[in-house]
Order: sequence, then structure tokens, then C-alpha cells
Amino acid sequence: MKKKQEIELEENQKIQIDNLWNSKTPPMIKDLVAKLFPFVDEKFRDGRSIYGKAIKKYLASKGKKASVTSIHIKKEYELDEEEREYIYNNCSTMKALDMARELFDESIAPLDCRYRAVSEYLKTIDGKVVLSEIIKEVSPSDYVPPKSEQKAIARINKYVHEGIDKNNIKASDRKSISKLIGYMHTYRFLHQISNYTSRKNRELFESSFVRYTNDKPDLTQEEVDQYIVLSAEVVIASNIQIRVERLQELLDQAAEETEGKRLAMSLVESISTAQTEYNQCVNRQTKLLNELKEKRSHRLSKQIKENASILNLVEIWKEEESRIKMIKLAELRKKTLKKEIENLSSMDEIKCRIMGMTEEEVFNG
Repeated sequence: MKKKQEIELEENQKIQIDNLWNSKTPPMIKDLVAKLFPFVDEKFRDGRSIYGKAIKKYLASKGKKASVTSIHIKKEYELDEEEREYIYNNCSTMKALDMARELFDESIAPLDCRYRAVSEYLKTIDGKVVLSEIIKEVSPSDYVPPKSEQKAIARINKYVHEGIDKNNIKASDRKSISKLIGYMHTYRFLHQISNYTSRKNRELFESSFVRYTNDKPDLTQEEVDQYIVLSAEVVIASNIQIRVERLQELLDQAAEETEGKRLAMSLVESISTAQTEYNQCVNRQTKLLNELKEKRSHRLSKQIKENASILNLVEIWKEEESRIKMIKLAELRKKTLKKEIENLSSMDEIKCRIMGMTEEEVFNG
């Protein structure tokens, strides 16, 4: 049987091991191999290689044992003053995980040191650790409405093809974004979106609402509720379509079977009922959307008229000012003209005098 290859450490290598071992943090085997045998490939730097075994053997002779793998010590995250203030102000209405995701990163998991820091700080706040019942109902842990301008823009650009350029945000865009954030934090919106257990339905509802309202900063609370209803109707219509497709597949299968005629009749009736429901749902959407458009258009027209009235007043005031100036100018012209006429009236007298005749001589001959 072939004997496994072994190596013997040289004296200078043993001294180097002792020096490294006596440092503040004793090195691991792979670090010692890298120091003593820098030419060795990385895959041979563990404790199973001949180099690692030689080092372990020497350390064992000295009553020492090096660690084979690194011990990763997780550093605790320390909250700053602004983060603590945010947690204190929101702990009565938000869960610890939601706050951690809002403060740091939406992908934060419960094992993250930043989440633990939030949880630990919550324990120091008396009387505000328990989440209110309302938020438990309306804010599922996996849905967080946007609270900042940046996240709202990301949500808009996710669903709207020609969204908002985050590097060139207009004043009107900022107003619309701020209003959208408010719409998405209403009780009605959060309650409705929490009713969807399917992420697909939840995203469809959210996308519909964002597309309908992202450019409408002037909505009343009643109109916001109606857009929530409209977005819910979009989800209902989508689910009906899926049901019709499934029933149609079953009908196609039944048509191929000899004993499926009775089942086929039942499926045809179900498909007909579902299609009727779908048409009714689409009609409700169309009617509600038209009502919302008409109501908003009427309100904006009224606002434009009111603004026009103000503009008219401004124009009238400007016209009055202009009229006064024109009167003053006319009076000045009148005075000037009168003076010229007086000058011209004395021209004949001047001519007669030049010719050596008086006015009396001209008239009397």
C-alpha cells in the first residue's frame, strides 16, 4: 500500500508559525498555509492538504489547535437618530419588518441585522409596540404602499409606459406624485388590496389604480373611492375571463368524449353565464369611467371659467388703466393742437405786414 506523502516543516517555518500564532487573533489553517507556502494553489490551502496537515501536526505538538474555517461574527447594526425618530413616530401603525423595509431595503428579511436593530429598539418604546388592529387588517406584511417620492416614481414607471423621468421631475409631476402617495394610503385602498390573496390580482389592482390616478392630483375623496371600485372591477373581469377559458377547455375535452354530452350542456350554460357576468362587468367599468371623466371635466371647466373670470378682471383693470392713459394723451394732443391753431391764425397778419399792408387795408381796399 502506497504511503501518503508528507512534508516536514523547516525551523524557520516553525518560528514563523509561532510568531503568527502569538498575534492578537490566531490565524486559521488556510492563512498559515498561504503565509508559509505562497506558491501553493488556493484549493490546497485547507487543513486536508499535506501543507495543512503539517501545520496542524506542529501546532498539536505545541498543544495548540487552529481553526479550519472562519468564524463569521455578525456585526450589530446601530440605528442613527433619524432612524430612531422614524420608528418612534410610526411604531403604532406599522410592523417592524415594514419599517425596516421602508428605512433600508424592501428585500430585508427577519434575519437581517438591521431588522433586529429595529425590533430591539421597539422594545424600548413603552406602550407603542403593539400594532393597531386597523393596520393589521389593511396592511399585509408583504404589501407596502410607497411612502417616498422615489418609490412612488418606481411604482408609476412599473405600470405606465411613458412614466416619469426621475432625473427631470417637473413641479406638476411632484404634485401628482404626492397626491398618488396619499391616495394609496387611504383606508379604502389598503383594505381593498389586502383582500387579494393572489399576488397577481394584487398587482393588477394596483397597476389599474396607478394608471388611472397617477396624473390626476385634483381628485376628491369620493372620486378616489370610485377609482378603487373601478380597479376592483378590472380584477373581477380578469378572473371571469380565466374562468371562461377553463370552462372552455373542459367543454373541448367533453366534446371529444362519447359520454360527455350531458356535461357539455352544463358547461355551455356555465360559459354563457360567465360571459354575461363579464359583459356586465365591462359595462360597469365603461359607465363608471365615463362618469368619472365627465365629472372631472365639468369640474375642470368650471375651474377654468373661474380662472377666466379672474383673468377678465385683470384685463378690465388693464383696459381701464389704458383708457385713462389714452384720455390723458388725447387731452395733451388737444392742448398742442389748440396752440398750433392759434399760431396758424396769426400767419395771415404776418404775411400782410411783410407786404406793407394792414388787415384793415386789405378789407377796405
